[in-house]
Amino acid sequence: MIRKGTVLFVTVETPLHAGTGAELGIVDLPIQRERHTGWPKVEASGLKGALREEVNLPDELKDVIFGPEKGDLHSGALVLTDLRILLFPVKSVKGTFAWIVSPEVFKRFRRDFRALTAFDKNIESVFNTLPQSLEENTVHNESELTVDINGKPHALLEEYSFEVTKGSKGIGEFSKWLQEQVFKQNDLRHQDIPKRLCVVSDDMFNDFVTMFTEITTRTRIDPKTGTVQTGTLWNEEYLPTETIMYSLMMSTPLLIKNKKERSELSKIVNDDPQKESENVLKVVIGQLDKGEQVLPRYLFLGGNETIGKGLVSLKVIWQGG
Repeated sequence: MIRKGTVLFVTVETPLHAGTGAELGIVDLPIQRERHTGWPKVEASGLKGALREEVNLPDELKDVIFGPEKGDLHSGALVLTDLRILLFPVKSVKGTFAWIVSPEVFKRFRRDFRALTAFDKNIESVFNTLPQSLEENTVHNESELTVDINGKPHALLEEYSFEVTKGSKGIGEFSKWLQEQVFKQNDLRHQDIPKRLCVVSDDMFNDFVTMFTEITTRTRIDPKTGTVQTGTLWNEEYLPTETIMYSLMMSTPLLIKNKKERSELSKIVNDDPQKESENVLKVVIGQLDKGEQVLPRYLFLGGNETIGKGLVSLKVIWQGG
C-alpha cells in the first residue's frame, strides 16, 4: 500500500528521444505518445531504469527500492507513473520562445497532484497553493511574448497569432507556484517563468505538440567509401529542449519480510510502515536539495546518449519528515 508520495519534475536539457520503435509513417522513429490524447510521454519503465542506473546505492538497497533485476522475489518499494507533459516550448516572434500549457493539461496535472494528498497529507499544503484553473489565451503581466496589434496584445507563436489577456489570476498564481516549487531562487529558469508562460486553447496545444516537435534526419557513412550507405537514411522525432514533464513518485513499505534481510537495511527499515515508506523516498531523492550526491541532478533518458541526446534535469517537491 502506498504511504508516501511526491512530484518529480523533469526538464529536457538536450533533445529527448524516448521512442516506440520503427513505424510506417513520415517519421521512421517517433516518440512515445498517449493513445487517447496524442500528447508526448515517457514510459515509467524508462524513467525508473535511468534512475536505477544513476543512483549511488549498494545493490541490496537498489533491489528493495527498484525491484530485483532477476527473478520475481518481490516488487520494488518505489512507484513511478509515466512522465506526462506540463509545459511545451514553442518559437515566439517576441521573447525567443514561449512555454505553453492548456486548461486541460493543467486540469490533469492538478488532478494527478491531488491524488497524492489521499495518502500523504504532508504535501497537501503545496497542492492548496495551486490555482483552481487556467483561462485560455492568457499571459502574465510581465510577459515578453506579446505584440501590439490594433491596440490589443497578441501572441505570435510559430504560425499562430491570437489575442491574449494579460494578468489573469490563474496564470499569475501558477507562475508563482512554478517559481517557488519547481524553479527555485537559484535556478536560472526562475526568472523566465512569468516572461514566457502562455496558456493556449486545448486544440492549439494539441496542434503544437503534434506538429512542432523536432524531426532530425540521420544517416550512416560507409567507412570504406566515405559516402552514405544505401538504405541508411532515417528520421527521428525528439522532444525539444526546455520541455517540462512530471511524474508521481510514490513509495510503499518494503515488500520483503525476511528478518535477516531487513536487518541489513537499516537506512530504510522501520516498524512504522509510514516512516518506512518515507525512508524509501529519502534514500532516493530526500537529499537532492541538500547538495548530496545520492541522486544526480542530471541524468540521461531515452536513446542516443552518446551523441548528447536525452540529458534531463530533475526537480522534486519534497515534504518529508
